[in-house]
Parts: sequence; C-alpha cells; structure tokens
Amino acid sequence: MDFVIVRDAKIAATVDVKRLPKRPSPPRFGGRKLSAAQKERATHVCVDCGYVYTLPTPFGEQGKDYKCPQCNAPRSRFANYDPETGKASGGAASNAPLITTAATVIGVVGIGYYLAQLL
Repeated sequence: MDFVIVRDAKIAATVDVKRLPKRPSPPRFGGRKLSAAQKERATHVCVDCGYVYTLPTPFGEQGKDYKCPQCNAPRSRFANYDPETGKASGGAASNAPLITTAATVIGVVGIGYYLAQLL
C-alpha cells in the first residue's frame, strides 16, 4: 500500500507504509511488585498502561500538565487505585463502560430512526 503525500503542488512523494519502522506499544506496567513503602503511597493508576503512581508528592498536588511517565497519557487518564486488590476504581476507569454503553444505545437509536425514515 502506498500513500501519496503532497506538501507542495510541484513536489509529491510516495511512501511505502510496509517499510516504515514498527513502533511497539507501551508495555504494561502492572506486572511489577510494589514494595511496602510504595503500596502506602500508591493512590492512582494509569488506565492506559497500568503505571501505578507511587511518587512521594500526592497525586492531587501534581499540576494539570502531569503526564504518565510510562505512556505520556494525560492526568485525566488516571483512576483511583486500591493497592490491596490491585485494581482501579473511579475516575477514567469507572466512566469508560458507562460512556461506551451510552454511545452504543444512542448509535442504535440513530440507526433505527434513519431506517424508519427510509421506509
């Protein structure tokens, strides 16, 4: 498959996407065991890569521009973390199923309305 990139009307370049270097996805962070001190500080987890926030600075004091050091996800992609169960709760993790369900229902209703207009 080739893409034609046109940046100037006089110059056109073709790029073979099969030959582009492959970049691996960020590794999952959750496989690492936390020490007792880290478990005490673990309050949030990145829902994209599983990075557990264990820094001495409380998560709430981090600036709005804080990003996950593992995958560069924004602060909004962190959810509360329970170190005893090792699972996320609240935040981006709890809203994802609700948003997905609502979007699916709205989409199905929209398709049904569209098909009803055709008949």
